[in-house]
Amino acid sequence: MRPQAKCIALFLLFLACPVASAADFAQGLDALDRGDYATARKEIKPLADSGNARAQYRMGTMFAKGLGVPLDYKQAANWLSKAAAQGNADAQNDLGVLYDLGRGIAADPQEAARWFRQAAEQGHGAAQLNLAALYQEGRGVPPDPVEAFAWANAASGLGELRAQKLLDSVAKQMTPAQINQAQQRADQYAQKYVAPFRKY
Repeated sequence: MRPQAKCIALFLLFLACPVASAADFAQGLDALDRGDYATARKEIKPLADSGNARAQYRMGTMFAKGLGVPLDYKQAANWLSKAAAQGNADAQNDLGVLYDLGRGIAADPQEAARWFRQAAEQGHGAAQLNLAALYQEGRGVPPDPVEAFAWANAASGLGELRAQKLLDSVAKQMTPAQINQAQQRADQYAQKYVAPFRKY
């Protein structure tokens, strides 16, 4: 085979690999939806092993919920850590939950806050609400009703229905000056962490 033909063959093989991976992942997700967890694991795990962040996140959730694998928070934390390190917002939020609850990993509210913040800044509504709760309670971060209000407001803007309860609770603890400051910050967060991520 001529060198030029070899290059073309290798290029075509390279192009085919991502398509196969995407197809395998889609088949794995379909299997998860059907409750066929054995097939899901068969399709998703090789992709997770190869470093695919979305597949790593799915493996983490399978272990966290015991879907086709034994319930194992340590394994869940392992897979979620890998996906979170690659910037997967869902994994960052779920890893924050594990740190917050001390499941499969030593409880560490500061680490929980760090992962919630990374996901929150990517427009992850649940992470925004989780971060707001930490600010309200002063766990892992200094207590700050203004930050709690601003993040809860952002979460509400992304459709988190539970956010209104936290907003009402925080507002009762604030002075009029703090409420004014919180509203200004909420407007800033809405522009930065809500508007770019809204799905209509």
